[in-house]
Amino acid sequence: MTDLQIPDQLADKGARPPARRVLWFAAGATAALLLADLGTRAYNRYDSIPTIRKLVNVDVEANLATWWNSTLILAVAGVALIAALLSGRDARPGRLSWLGLAAATALLSIDESVSLHERLGEVGKSWKEWAGGSLPTHAWVLPGALLAVTGTVIAVLWARKLPHDLRNGILAALGVYLGGALLTEAFNGWALENGHSLVLMLGTLVEEGLEMSGCIVALAVLSRYVVFERDPESGRALVRLRDN
Repeated sequence: MTDLQIPDQLADKGARPPARRVLWFAAGATAALLLADLGTRAYNRYDSIPTIRKLVNVDVEANLATWWNSTLILAVAGVALIAALLSGRDARPGRLSWLGLAAATALLSIDESVSLHERLGEVGKSWKEWAGGSLPTHAWVLPGALLAVTGTVIAVLWARKLPHDLRNGILAALGVYLGGALLTEAFNGWALENGHSLVLMLGTLVEEGLEMSGCIVALAVLSRYVVFERDPESGRALVRLRDN
């Protein structure tokens, strides 16, 4: 139990509405960004707008889309870090567990910015040459899938002692994220290899949309555990962990 906790009767008065507003803003910003990509992509076919396209293109790095995706991932890491700071010695999950979640999501943010997973392409090519076959998608997908399976097993083991709603919510968020970052991107690699440009364009939007949605789901779940509220008497902002 943390010394920042306030009486339970105050918990639902200030925490949830602000959390909902932030989550609705995040969802709206994500939808707006995906629509901006689709709209500028269509307009660019008739009148070239390379600067604007590069700014909102979800399929390239170092632009607004990449920044927003990294921001969402870092927000998840930040909430996990707050949970670690508020966790007492006997808390379950403990401080190290939350620090592990924060570190893992921070690593995903780094990958989003500098595309660490694409460095696995060399490993994938080596495996392909060794096996004497070909993989009809991105070369990094097979080693990336092995890492994803390993990470998922670790996540399931980590989450098994969490409260039921928190455990299911975090695992659901992970499933949505991997659905975009691995499954949809593998499909997009196939579309690229076979020259299906329209399928690739739509698949890229689905991929990025799932990754961002996974982060929003994670934030929604964690916001029910790490409760932000305002003390009605002093007006000060407070943060506490929900009683399990």
